[in-house]
Amino acid sequence: MQLRLESRPVGEVLIVQCHGRIVAGNEVFTLHSLVGDSIEKYGDVVLQLDQVEFVDSSGLGALVRLMRAARSKGGDLKLSGVQPRIRKMLELTSLLSQFEIYDSVEEAITAAYLGSRYSRGKAGDARPRMLCVFESIDVCTFLREVLCSAGYNALTTLSINDARILLKATKAKLVVLSARFQAVHGKPTQKMLEEIDPAVSVLVLEDNFASQDPGEAAEKLLSSVGSRLAAPG
Repeated sequence: MQLRLESRPVGEVLIVQCHGRIVAGNEVFTLHSLVGDSIEKYGDVVLQLDQVEFVDSSGLGALVRLMRAARSKGGDLKLSGVQPRIRKMLELTSLLSQFEIYDSVEEAITAAYLGSRYSRGKAGDARPRMLCVFESIDVCTFLREVLCSAGYNALTTLSINDARILLKATKAKLVVLSARFQAVHGKPTQKMLEEIDPAVSVLVLEDNFASQDPGEAAEKLLSSVGSRLAAPG
C-alpha cells in the first residue's frame, strides 16, 4: 500500500498522519520531502503511526535520520500510536529508546510544548499567550501577524479539537474564536474550553471578520483583546 501523508499544524507543532507502509523507494522519498521541509519551519513534528502497517530497514533509517535532523535544529520528531509490530521492531533494533513515543497525539503535542526547545524559547517570554481558532488558514495567518506584531504570543489552529489540546498544553489566557465555532455538536465552545481551564477568556469574532477592511479589523481586534486581558479575573 502506497504511503499517504496528511499534515496539519497545531500551533507550532506539525502533525503528520501516516497511512500505509514506510518502505524503500517512493514512500521514503515522500516522507523525507514532507517532514524534512517541515522541520525547517516547525522544529517539532509528530508522526502518527497508528495507520502504518509496516516499516522496513530503509524506512526505519529514514525515521532515525529525520529525528536526528530535527534534534540538530533544537526540535524533535516524536512518534504516536506506534503499532505493536513496529514497536517490537524498534526494540529488536535497540532503537526504541532513541525516540520519544506517545500513545496519543495529544500527549505528544503536550510534550513538545513542555520540552526543552519550547522551554528555552518561551520560558522568559512574558508576552500574553493566546490561541486563535479560525476555519481559514489565511485568516489565521492574519490574526497571528497582527497579534504578534502588537506584542502578544499568538498560536493558531483550524480545529476546535486541536485548540483544546493547545489550551491544555500552553495554558493560554485568551482564545480568539471564529463565529462559526461557537458550538461543537450542540455544546457551547466557551463552556467546553472553560472545562479545561476555568480562567480562560473567549473572544468571538464578528461573522464577517474575514471580509472586513484589514486595518479596521486589526484595530477592533487589538482593542477587544486588550480589554479582555485587562479585565479582572
